[in-house]
Amino acid sequence: MTLRRLLTFSVVCAATTATTGAAQQRSIVGTWLLQSIVDTLPDHSVYYWLGRHPTGIIIYDSSGHVAVQLVRDPPPHFSGDASTAASAVLQDAYEGYYAYFGHYRLNARGDTVTHIIEFSQRPDESGRVYRRGVHVVGDLLVLIGPMEAHGVPYRRVITWKRAR
Repeated sequence: MTLRRLLTFSVVCAATTATTGAAQQRSIVGTWLLQSIVDTLPDHSVYYWLGRHPTGIIIYDSSGHVAVQLVRDPPPHFSGDASTAASAVLQDAYEGYYAYFGHYRLNARGDTVTHIIEFSQRPDESGRVYRRGVHVVGDLLVLIGPMEAHGVPYRRVITWKRAR
């Protein structure tokens, strides 16, 4: 999805009348495949945290569980070369893959989803709570939220497509 198309989609989402919380919850339940992750930095530049075409899945079940897995583009590569340092291979795997599971809830209007992290691949995230704006339009789910890295705030837009 191009940046222009993504921004247009975000404007359409913001202008769409919100459905009831119950209807919105039903609409996010299911399996979604990653389409894009776009981070917009304070200077309006765009950063692709996991590359331009990462792969991923998010699963919301009807009882309130959520699970997320993301893989960088290009994915981590494990060579059979004995000269490759084990620590470098492990670092590449760690930086190229991200996953967590926990619970989620939608607010009463159904326009914000909260992920309560039970366990993350990154131990410092276990127990954290993330709130994201949520928009469902057709077979697309868009999660929008503020982020921060190394003291720098930015905006992350993650677009998912319902798995068939």
